Amino acid sequence: MPTMKTLSKTRFRLALECPTKVYYSLDKRYANLKQDDEFLESLADGGFQVGALAKEMYRVKDPGAIEITSMDQDQQVRQTAELLQRENVTIFEGTIRYDNLLIRIDVLQKRGLVVDLIEVKAKSWDRIDDSLTGKTARSNPIAPNWEPFVYDVAFQHRVLSLACPSFTIRPWLLLVDKARVNTIDGLALKFPIRGSGRSRWVEVSPDFNVANLEQPLLWLEDASAAVNVAQTIVRERKGRADIQFDALITAMSSAITRGERLGPFVGQPCKACEFYVAPAAVSTSNRSGWTECMETQFKGAVLEPREHSVFGFYRQAKIDAHLAPGHLWMRQVELADLNVKASAEKISMTARHELQWREVKEKDNEPFLNEGPLRAAMGDWRFPLHFIDFETTRPVLPYHAGQRPYQQILFQFSHHEMSTDGTVRHATECLLTDGTAPPSIAVTRRLLAAIGQDDGTVLHWYPHERTVLNDVADEIKASAPGDAVQLLHFFGELGLEKDSKGRLYDMGRMVEDQVFLPGTGGSSSMKRFLPAVLRHSAAVRERYSMPIYGTTEMPSHNFMNQTWVVDHSGTATDPYKLLSPLFQDFDLTEALERMESGEGEVVANGAKAMIAYATLQDPASPPEVREALHKQLLRYCELDTLAMVMVYQALVGWLRH
Repeated sequence: MPTMKTLSKTRFRLALECPTKVYYSLDKRYANLKQDDEFLESLADGGFQVGALAKEMYRVKDPGAIEITSMDQDQQVRQTAELLQRENVTIFEGTIRYDNLLIRIDVLQKRGLVVDLIEVKAKSWDRIDDSLTGKTARSNPIAPNWEPFVYDVAFQHRVLSLACPSFTIRPWLLLVDKARVNTIDGLALKFPIRGSGRSRWVEVSPDFNVANLEQPLLWLEDASAAVNVAQTIVRERKGRADIQFDALITAMSSAITRGERLGPFVGQPCKACEFYVAPAAVSTSNRSGWTECMETQFKGAVLEPREHSVFGFYRQAKIDAHLAPGHLWMRQVELADLNVKASAEKISMTARHELQWREVKEKDNEPFLNEGPLRAAMGDWRFPLHFIDFETTRPVLPYHAGQRPYQQILFQFSHHEMSTDGTVRHATECLLTDGTAPPSIAVTRRLLAAIGQDDGTVLHWYPHERTVLNDVADEIKASAPGDAVQLLHFFGELGLEKDSKGRLYDMGRMVEDQVFLPGTGGSSSMKRFLPAVLRHSAAVRERYSMPIYGTTEMPSHNFMNQTWVVDHSGTATDPYKLLSPLFQDFDLTEALERMESGEGEVVANGAKAMIAYATLQDPASPPEVREALHKQLLRYCELDTLAMVMVYQALVGWLRH
């Protein structure tokens, strides 16, 4: 007997984004670039560990608490219904079904006819500044940062109310209290993640005792008022369908029953639709929901890739204005429609859209550099140039006593140095994962030794490194190590403020402001920018097509006689593809690559760093796994800073012509 197709809370969240997506989610023939998002985000933000900690907390309150572990949905529903017949019971992962509405509740606590519905989220909560509802009469009725979580628990509340009308149901969110200080050394190691791929679970160490947490790390927030708002008001949304809570549930429930696709609802959100496949990859078993929506809306075959459509305009272009007259493709847009506002100081967003438009419509394939500001910026840089990149993690459960949830951990850096004559060497690297002490300050000391002996400009790509150093500065001030004055003086020279005139310089932001390369979709993320550099810079391509890296000409810590430009069908292979995967787990690697291809680069990188650091901390990790991962982390981080060197060399070459 086939499993009933249901409106689960995951599909309800999809319906809030776009009702059409629910139809595609129910049919495995449609590709889904985000099918691993929830899984990977739970790895990246510690969701699995927080869930396990929550269960330990409630087991202390009720040693008889029961977890529903059956893999069969019907059995889950029956077991939950039987347990709810008891006067008092605590249930983990209880499953409730009403018609074709389905929820699985993290924690259900029943006392008589009063039921506490508790949704556990690995999201930090500030008891002073955070609120689930708007703080003023003019605010959105639900705080924007919390809206997805409120609607999540509101849906569960509604389904449970329909299934059990005699109960008084109180909705709660169990969140991470970022103000609390951990008092258990090695806390994160008490909840190691086991298994592989998507078949992962959290193992609770037998020596863990939640009573040893002098300050509970989880905070229970009453969600009743916010849930009532979500269920009763019409949530107006600019450029998107309004949310009418119960009407949406009814419409989606009926559509699922009938196997009907609602919509399409074509607009701004379609820009990042996950149900997308490039035209060349479409097949009967790999269908593109986005393409089918566009074909329905625009009454014709869609044969070009999405990046050539108006949805391909970088960031938040006024897509709805382009769609209104029936324009799907950039080539259909007139230059006047772009309302280009030129700026001498940098490439404005609308000017960037014009460059994309010319690339598509006029086949303009030449790099564009805003040469004056670019020369001025680079002319102020002081040699030797230092290119740095950090690897960090923010574990929800700290590894060390005295640290707070989500406290920044800096555990690795790579550093390339370029002399005045242009010679380059991989000068230093650092990877501290022995777990004996919090590594951030120790890594900072290594960074001081590496780049603190001169006044050369220190280049990084986008704000991450500056943000991390600010967090480490706070840690230094709080812990007051013996060399605190020296370290903070070093930070002062670097200049941690955003507009500081110190040594730190955001090379990624400069490139975004002053450079456009065809083939990047307007983006300056290194994932897109480096392959474009290799396509457009003959000098860089020629230099790195020879095995000069990891020689006396360009010394390296992790490579020997490396050729970085490898031709494949007339195109240089992305250098990152030349490295072995970071993880030996094929399913995990595939999931991370799929997320990156769907523009989930930040989440994917966060998951990579978190999993890597946790694996190296875990004493149960086999030595060969630890050794391989350690080696790969060093290689990847070294390539990160070498990529910046390549970009610099390309810029210098273009400016000379």
